[in-house]
Amino acid sequence: MATSFSSALRWSLPYGVQVAYSTVTDGDQRDRSNRHAWLASHQVERCVVPRQVHGVRIVHADADAAALAQADGVVSNDPAIALGVYGADCPGLVLVTPDACGIAHGGWRGVAGGIVGQLVTAMCTVTGHPSAHWAAFIGPGISAANYEVDQPVISARVWPSSALTPGRPGYAQLDIVGAITADLRNHDITNVQRSQICTAEDSRLWSYRRRGVGSVQLLTAWRR
Repeated sequence: MATSFSSALRWSLPYGVQVAYSTVTDGDQRDRSNRHAWLASHQVERCVVPRQVHGVRIVHADADAAALAQADGVVSNDPAIALGVYGADCPGLVLVTPDACGIAHGGWRGVAGGIVGQLVTAMCTVTGHPSAHWAAFIGPGISAANYEVDQPVISARVWPSSALTPGRPGYAQLDIVGAITADLRNHDITNVQRSQICTAEDSRLWSYRRRGVGSVQLLTAWRR
């Protein structure tokens, strides 16, 4: 179990929402003890985290365990509940309004499948504020320079031209954060804050591309 905590990876969003991202020293966040200890270090008592299956399903925070086990995102208008998603290269996306919050796992499969639009749709069930007034945050994830993808990924959707840079034959560099940002703009969400942290370059973080399968971090959002 991790015994020390990093407070450096923390951001303030509009509407009183705080966001934090764990590090390797905080332990694998799939471990309940590690997760609860790290959340407690940020004075977060209850955090709802979907299992994440690289899909596009978004559920409400009060969904049952079976629904959460098949989801890649959560929404809520309960200020007492924090929301979280795991990541080890895939960036998490947070959407906030004056009265609601949503979070989703932004892996390439989900982004190709339309998870940004699904999160926007789910948010509309918990807030009446128009999306043009929402704010977004994209957490740490792998940068385009470190994310070479092959033809199945390239062909998975029509990626924004700015998000895909051709490389050696059959490959390209994918800017997954840029793709998420472009999808947000298509839903009139232009207030977008990025962490600017690449998981493959930051020694504090576990990256599957750099280190292989192993620990995962947790991105969590809560309202003060």
